[in-house]
Amino acid sequence: MPAYHRMRALSCAYTLVFCALHAQAMGASAATGVFLVLQFLVYPHLLYWRARRAPDGLRAEQQNLLLDIALWGLWSAALGFPPWITFTLFITAGVNHAITGGHRALAPALLAWALGLGVGWLAWGPRHGPPESTAVVSLCALGLVGYLLGVGQMAWQRNQALRRLRQELRESEASLQAANEALRTRVLEIEQLQLQLQDQAHRDPLTGLFNRRYLEATLPREQARCERAGQPMALVMLDIDHFKAINDVHGHQMGDEVLRRMGALLMTHSRREDIPCRIGGEEFVLVLPGMATPQALRRAELIREAFGASDALPGDAPAARRATVSIGVAMFPEHGHDMVALMRSADAAMYAVKRAGRNGVRLHDQARFASSPP
Repeated sequence: MPAYHRMRALSCAYTLVFCALHAQAMGASAATGVFLVLQFLVYPHLLYWRARRAPDGLRAEQQNLLLDIALWGLWSAALGFPPWITFTLFITAGVNHAITGGHRALAPALLAWALGLGVGWLAWGPRHGPPESTAVVSLCALGLVGYLLGVGQMAWQRNQALRRLRQELRESEASLQAANEALRTRVLEIEQLQLQLQDQAHRDPLTGLFNRRYLEATLPREQARCERAGQPMALVMLDIDHFKAINDVHGHQMGDEVLRRMGALLMTHSRREDIPCRIGGEEFVLVLPGMATPQALRRAELIREAFGASDALPGDAPAARRATVSIGVAMFPEHGHDMVALMRSADAAMYAVKRAGRNGVRLHDQARFASSPP
């Protein structure tokens, strides 16, 4: 608004010059000169002051422009309807209305112009002043050119400001999209890291099997699911025979290799729904949801045979020292209705195998063994 006010003040001061020249040629009174000064030097600043303090500045400015064009119509009549002055006042007022209100503002502007002309007609009658002098015509022409060029300059400046704003918005949007993409990538990385940490928290780092914590969290859910579905569930407990001797004779690195071999073997012989775990030291558990007793015993025997036949120890180790495993099997719900009871039953069956000479498979509360000579 300050730039528009400066342009308006300058154009009004310029208009005062050619209107005063024409009024002097008409022999107008000194009072006319005073009113011209008030109209074109004082009046614009009062309107600007009013618009600046109005709650709705644009609406106040549109009202000011309607008053402008009515007063300029009045001055056209007072000065005798000089063609160039009348045309200049009308065009500048019309352009002002078009700038601030668009084509919808033209109809009210025409009405205000007609009102000013009508009041002037009634006040001074249909008189015509002397033709404008060459100086007045020249000033009007130059004033119109200058005014229209000024409007064009203001429009160009506003367009430049709008272009800069759009460019800044595009850059801001691009920056925001880049930031959002980086944030999305970071969130995905964090989620992936959380999944990795969660998986690590549930995995045994040496064998890659699930750990006791995961077993304790998952086994009750599997028991409840099998109970709802009316399905059996087997819990197989495995303990590597003479593991302390393996560590003492061949070293802890070889002991770790034996544990890794057992972990790989359990993973190989596990279905998608099975839960292979290392619960501590040389002890392992394999949970078999939905598997009946005969199939569970066959699976345990298959694991025992595969582990006994594997080259878990160095090639020069005596055959008698090959690693073997003792396995106890407990069935849900026959051998326990909760995790503690089921684990206790499988552990009891496994230690029965140990007492019988190791390297075998036993089902809880059955006297049948599947074993090879110790």
